[in-house]
Amino acid sequence: MAKQSSILFHKIETVPISKVTVWDEVEARLLNTDGIDELVKSIQEEGLQNPPVVQKNKDGTFKLIAGQRRLEALTRIGAKTIPVLVVKKPYDDEDAKAVSIIENLHRKQMNNVEMAQACDFLIKSMKSTKKASKALGITPQTLRKYAGFASIPSKLQELVPKIISKNEVLRLYRILPKAEDSIEIANKIKRYSPSAKKRYLDALELDPTAPHATIRRMANHFKEKQNIRIKLSAENAKLFTKIATDETLEPHELAAKIITQWISKKSK
Repeated sequence: MAKQSSILFHKIETVPISKVTVWDEVEARLLNTDGIDELVKSIQEEGLQNPPVVQKNKDGTFKLIAGQRRLEALTRIGAKTIPVLVVKKPYDDEDAKAVSIIENLHRKQMNNVEMAQACDFLIKSMKSTKKASKALGITPQTLRKYAGFASIPSKLQELVPKIISKNEVLRLYRILPKAEDSIEIANKIKRYSPSAKKRYLDALELDPTAPHATIRRMANHFKEKQNIRIKLSAENAKLFTKIATDETLEPHELAAKIITQWISKKSK
């Protein structure tokens, strides 16, 4: 796996568009033609602001690593040439896919499913959540949440973002690993506010087998909250952060979970 710093070294060239083909094995996202007409209009009026990333072959042709929509838009315009960023160091499939992922994530052109698959790939290929998150400019917790999203059933992925958020569906699936059960609950709470959904999931986590009405009553009791500052030793703080990362939770979410479960046991 090439170091992320080497990904940044490119040179700009203008090449015949007929010599550029998509590198299917590494392209991080499927071609989505939604809004392509707007992209065509933008390029016609303002020019191509961000050249696609390519790798040059020995025969003088180019494999497209990132920029499939831009290539498609220029093809529709009838352009004969295209400005491109040519990577100076040849990449294998794994390195090239990392380039594609990072470029697309930074341009915010990937949907939740594509981002989840991309983050999952980067963690595995870089063999380090820390390195992958640094390459993408996001926290390790966020990266793990996206990677975790890639592993849940597609039926649940389809609920995001219209029915429930990515973080909410991840938490719901951890509580109810049977997809049908998770989908049923997601549809019941879809009209709840984000804070009401959180309280409901807090209650559901305490008793996943309880009826919906019972969970709602429990959730209502969580409306009264207090902000509590807890001081940990440096060693425990480091361990706590590691556990939160492993659980794909933000530290405050893990703290709330631990305290809620402890109070529930004491009140029985």
